[in-house]
Amino acid sequence: MERRGITEIRLLLLPGFCAGLTTFSAVTVHTLEPRAGGFLYLLVNVFLSLLIVAIVLPVSRKYIPVRK
Repeated sequence: MERRGITEIRLLLLPGFCAGLTTFSAVTVHTLEPRAGGFLYLLVNVFLSLLIVAIVLPVSRKYIPVRK
């Protein structure tokens, strides 16, 4: 973030990162429940997460300029 010159947004993104950790633990709990389709849940979750990254990363690189 500092490389791109958006240090103010750091205060917004860091709590989001911490919330992501709690989401990760919730996904882990759902994955460990085999009767509820845990493995399928994990596969779908990982696939959709990677798909979103593949879509958002090029878009963000296009619209957020790199600071020189």
